[in-house]
Amino acid sequence: MKSKDILAFGAHPDDLEIGMGGTIAKLSSNGYQIQPVIATLPNFVKTDTKNGRISESILSAKVMGCKSPIFLDLSPEEMVFGRKLVSMIDSIIKEHKPDSVFTQWHGDSHQDHQVLTKSVISACRDQNNLFMYETTIPGGITEHSFRPQLFVDIAETIEIKKNALECFQSQFVRCGDMWIPAIIGRCSYRGYQIDSKYAEAFEVIKITKW
Repeated sequence: MKSKDILAFGAHPDDLEIGMGGTIAKLSSNGYQIQPVIATLPNFVKTDTKNGRISESILSAKVMGCKSPIFLDLSPEEMVFGRKLVSMIDSIIKEHKPDSVFTQWHGDSHQDHQVLTKSVISACRDQNNLFMYETTIPGGITEHSFRPQLFVDIAETIEIKKNALECFQSQFVRCGDMWIPAIIGRCSYRGYQIDSKYAEAFEVIKITKW
């Protein structure tokens, strides 16, 4: 029987909700067991606290209908590509034996996102279905271009995605009132590309079909 377990990796709380919150909600409603994995707990502004970010992530997971996140709780100094991080991710993959793995886009401007995805790709050397979700918002401009190859229609779960993002009240100080509208706006554009109202897009690293 095909596994219905999925691992979704994010460097920080809210990364998953920004990039694939609607997809997580959709897959969860279709019977998939989604296990979020959060690598580190940053404090960008004074409103950020470790316990606060954990609480926001747990609440958001409930909204999306997935499992509570696994928090690796790595320090900034530990967010480096190497044997330690790859081994941690490898252990999680071996434990869950997922059908699919999602991680961040390797061209993202944030170094934590780059390190996480490089580590996930290395640990997923034997994984058949591996995808990268779109860069976080806000995010810097890089010399790379995201190439959407897989689109997921999230018209029916866009409100769940929005509600999940609203769990992260700590981020409104840093990101401003246009943070969520900007994220939803990108979903609208991706939906337009596939003749739907809303969608999320992914780059495919590896996929098995038929």
